[in-house]
Amino acid sequence: MKIEQSELKDLKAVVSITIEPADYQDEVAKQLKEVRHKAQMPGFRPGMVPAGLVKKMYGKGILADVLNKKVGEGLQKHIEDNKLAILGDPLPNDEQGKIDLDHEDTFTFAFDIAVAPEFDAKLTAKNKLPEYTIEVTDEMVNKQVEAYANRFGEYIPEDKEKGTKAEVKPCAVDAELFAKVYGTDAPKDEKAFRARVKEDIVRSLSEETKYRFGIDAKAAILKKMEKVEFPVDFLKRWVLATNEKMTAEELEKDFDKMLEELKWHLAKDQLMKEYNIDIKPEEVNEFAKRIAKMQFMQYGLMNVEDEMLNNYAQEMLKNENQLRGIVERLVEDKIYEALKGIVKVEAKTVSQEDFDKLFK
Repeated sequence: MKIEQSELKDLKAVVSITIEPADYQDEVAKQLKEVRHKAQMPGFRPGMVPAGLVKKMYGKGILADVLNKKVGEGLQKHIEDNKLAILGDPLPNDEQGKIDLDHEDTFTFAFDIAVAPEFDAKLTAKNKLPEYTIEVTDEMVNKQVEAYANRFGEYIPEDKEKGTKAEVKPCAVDAELFAKVYGTDAPKDEKAFRARVKEDIVRSLSEETKYRFGIDAKAAILKKMEKVEFPVDFLKRWVLATNEKMTAEELEKDFDKMLEELKWHLAKDQLMKEYNIDIKPEEVNEFAKRIAKMQFMQYGLMNVEDEMLNNYAQEMLKNENQLRGIVERLVEDKIYEALKGIVKVEAKTVSQEDFDKLFK
């Protein structure tokens, strides 16, 4: 097998793979022999079909399969041996002639490849990133306490005779409510209850501010890559080749977003290596439990047992898309955490209202 690559130009090249009889004959003969042993045909005993007839019936298909396998292995080896950071997948070269399996015994296959550009996604101490803290006011605590009182209140049905509508009568803010919200380790008095509620709000808002820090960090990283050139024509061709239902018009509409996602993917790969980031299975499990806990909290269930959280987490991780999403979140979180020790972090305390405006 002979493999040649043209010189890279605009991050693209053509890889040619020439396969001669010596590269495939033994494998084709072996498979024909296996087919002959299994073949059943009227007029012949099992395994006794003439070799020539088997070759005539199955030879071309077997040859095509063997060639495809050899080409795939050759391409993969060439990419690995030359440490090529290819984008997408190799695509058949448009100028390649038709392969004639009937009259040729030496075959040349040509593929277009594209490689990732060189870039530096790392931020430095010259970069400034804001880190927000949302001020938790008494009003916010009061609203949350009221929400709990309403959630666990008494349902009063509609009374048509009296002309009243159905409503929920808030329950008293007492030990019974504390236990409904926090379970067996509930606070003993209202002051402690409100302090606990405030802690929960702070914890919840810290997730929001952490998310905001990630948005700003990602924007700063992508800004460093905004002038990096990509082989756009190849990428568009590859997207259309691998998404049969996508039209050229849809691609043009969505391509900028796709390119930004590609840049972010490449940037994350570079930063993972730079900051020695890896994701351990136990971290994935704990993150899934955190998600499950937050989902329960949305329904007012603040004290869910660890076993139940673990069961929900395990079910979540059986879904490949959810598992992939969790791993990506963990990678991003670790990148952002690493950046806090590198960039200049500007602490900012803001109101909930002003923080919300950042997303508009």
